[in-house]
Amino acid sequence: MMRSEGGFIARTLSILAIVLVSGTAASPETAASNPVIEIAFQSSAPYYEPPVAVVPMGMPIRWVNATASHHSVRHDACVDEEPCPLQSIAIPPDSSFLAAPLPPGRYAYHCELHPIMRGTLLIIDSSSTPMKEERHDR
Repeated sequence: MMRSEGGFIARTLSILAIVLVSGTAASPETAASNPVIEIAFQSSAPYYEPPVAVVPMGMPIRWVNATASHHSVRHDACVDEEPCPLQSIAIPPDSSFLAAPLPPGRYAYHCELHPIMRGTLLIIDSSSTPMKEERHDR
C-alpha cells in the first residue's frame, strides 16, 4: 500500500511541477475535458506500465517517472526518420514527459539510457472501421 501511495504522491508532485513551470493551472473541469494517457516507468520488467498502450488518436501521452533513475522515451526508428515522431530528453526521477498526439499506427519505443526497456504505443482511430494500422517500427 505504501508503494502505491508513494507512486501517487510522486505523480501528483510531477504534475504539479509541470503546472508550475508552465505557469497555468487546470481546473478539474479542464483536466476532465483534456484527458491524457499515462504510462509509468518501472524499475523491473515490463519496465513500462502498460507495456502496450492503446491510445485513441488525438490523445496526448504522458510518461511518469516515479523510479529513482533517469529514463527516456525514444521511438525505435528515430535514427532513420526525420522528423522523429517521439523522443524525450532524460526524464529525472519524480518527473514526466508529455508527448503530443500521434497519427494512427504502431510505435515501438525504448529508453536510450536502459535499452532493455521497451514499450509499444498503438494509436487507433476509433472513427474508422475496420482499423487500418500503419506500422512505424523497423
